Amino acid sequence: MAPAPPIEALRRPCRLLHLVSTFAIKTDTKWLVQIARHLDREAFVLSAACFYEGGPIRDQLEALGVQTYNLDMPDERDPRAVLRARRLIEDCHCDVVHTHLLRADLFGGAAARWAGTPAIVSTVYAVGQYRREKRRRTDRLLDVACAALPTHVIAVSEAVKRDCVDRLRLRPDDITVIHTGIDAPETIDAGRAAGLREQWGGGAAGPFILTIARLTYEKGVDTLVDVASLLRHTHPNVRFIVLGEGPDRSALEAKIQASGLIGVVTLAGFCEEVWPALAAADIVCLPSKSEGMPNVLLEAMAVGKPIVATSVGGIPEAITSGQNGLLVEAGDPRALAKGIARLSDDKTLAQRLGVAAKRAVEARFRARDAVAQYAKVYERLLLQPGGKRAGAATAI
Repeated sequence: MAPAPPIEALRRPCRLLHLVSTFAIKTDTKWLVQIARHLDREAFVLSAACFYEGGPIRDQLEALGVQTYNLDMPDERDPRAVLRARRLIEDCHCDVVHTHLLRADLFGGAAARWAGTPAIVSTVYAVGQYRREKRRRTDRLLDVACAALPTHVIAVSEAVKRDCVDRLRLRPDDITVIHTGIDAPETIDAGRAAGLREQWGGGAAGPFILTIARLTYEKGVDTLVDVASLLRHTHPNVRFIVLGEGPDRSALEAKIQASGLIGVVTLAGFCEEVWPALAAADIVCLPSKSEGMPNVLLEAMAVGKPIVATSVGGIPEAITSGQNGLLVEAGDPRALAKGIARLSDDKTLAQRLGVAAKRAVEARFRARDAVAQYAKVYERLLLQPGGKRAGAATAI
C-alpha cells in the first residue's frame, strides 16, 4: 500500500458541504453555526443545504459567509431528495459531504455515495432506542441503510460511540469522538432576564428551576412533574419552567392539571432567547432518560448555573457529581427532588458548583477547539489512499 501523501499535499481549499433536514433552530443546526464561525476558511470552502422548510438558521449562516441552499422538497419522505442532493453535490464539486440526523443521513448519504464523494461524514448526536420519537417497523431497515453510507462517523460523546459499536456493530476505528463545543456570549441582557423571571412567576421570588427540552419521552419532563409534586409541600415557592415544544405537550398538560400543579409547572413553549432564559434561572435541571451530549447542558455550564441532571449518555463526561453539578439516576423523581432541594437550600454549594461548571466548559468544551478537531478529521480522511474508508455507520 502506498504511503499517504504529506499534509501539504491536501488540495486547498477543501470543498465542504453540510446537509441538514431543515434550517430550524435545533441541535444540529446550532452546532453548524459554530462550525461556520470557527472553521478555517482558507482551508475550507463551506456551504450548507437543507432538504425542506428552510428556517432562521439560514440567515445566521449566510451572515457568516456560508453559501446556503434549500432543496425545497415538497415532502420530507420524498425519495427524489436523493437526486436533488446529488446534483448539488456534483455542482459544488464536493470533497467532503457531512450529514446530520435522519433525513440528511439517509438522502444526503445516498446522494454523496452516488456522486462518488471522496469523504462522507455523519455526526451522531443521540443514543440507541430513543433517537426517534416513535418506534417504526422500518427502524432496523433504516439503521442498516444509513450504516452503509458514511465513510466516517463523529460521535458527540463516548457514550454515543459505545452505542454505535455495541448496537450497530461499527468498528471503533471508524468513529471519532468529538464533544460539541459552546461559545457563551460576552454579555447577556440582564433586563430581558429579569423580564423573563417576572413573566414566569408573576412576581413570585422563586427559586426558578429551568428545563429546556423538546417535549418528547426521552427528555423526561414527565419525571419533572413528579418532582414538582414531591417538592410542593417542603419547598412551596419553587417554580418549574419548561421551554420547548413537542408531541407530548398535551399529555404533560393533562398530568400537570391532574396533579394540581398549574402555576407550579409551566410549559412556556419554544424560546429563541436561550441565554437570557438561562441567566434568569436559579437552577437548571435535565431530567432526561437518554442523551448524547445535550447543548443545553453546555450552555447552562457556560453561564455558571448550578445543574441537577440525570447520569445518562454523555452527561457524566461533562459533569462530575459534587464537583461541578449533581447527577442522579434517570427516572428517579425522589433523587431529582433531593438534588433540587439541596441546591435551593444551600446557596453556597449552588454557587460553587456553578463556578466550577463554567470553568469546565472553558477548559474542555470550547467550540473553536471542537471545530479544529473536525477539520483534522476531514483532512485525515482525504489524505488516506483513495480518499475513502468503508464500513462506517451513521445517526438515525
